[in-house]
Amino acid sequence: MHWFESQLAELNQLAEDYLQSQQLPGANIVNASETIRNKRKQFMEAVQNLVDKVGKIKGISACAAYHDGLILAQSQNMPAIDAFGATVQDSVRAAQQGAAMLGLGDIEQIVIVGATNKVAMLNVGPLVLCISSPKQINLAAALSQAV
Repeated sequence: MHWFESQLAELNQLAEDYLQSQQLPGANIVNASETIRNKRKQFMEAVQNLVDKVGKIKGISACAAYHDGLILAQSQNMPAIDAFGATVQDSVRAAQQGAAMLGLGDIEQIVIVGATNKVAMLNVGPLVLCISSPKQINLAAALSQAV
């Protein structure tokens, strides 16, 4: 497993931990709320950390994380952030509908390739991680390098 895959596995585990914390019985509402808050904080800090690291990889133009089209984290060099969010939301919705009709199962990733740049959208727990790069960059190779 290379660097990026291990980061995604960690994020998926943190997302699962956060979701499970929301399912805990609420006998002690104060402790349950504190647990949920801590799990969410761990997940969001890990998301921002990954976005920052990916945004610094040679060949990557920008990185951001979205939930339902709303930005949760972004790298420093993120141009047209609102357009990115709208593209994510529309693309994911269209892909989910197509996947259901074709029996593909849950969408794992979407890649849009333009004449000069491309955007990869990866499902990570409850959010979508978006990575932008020039068209010619091999994202798998770039993301396999530890930061």
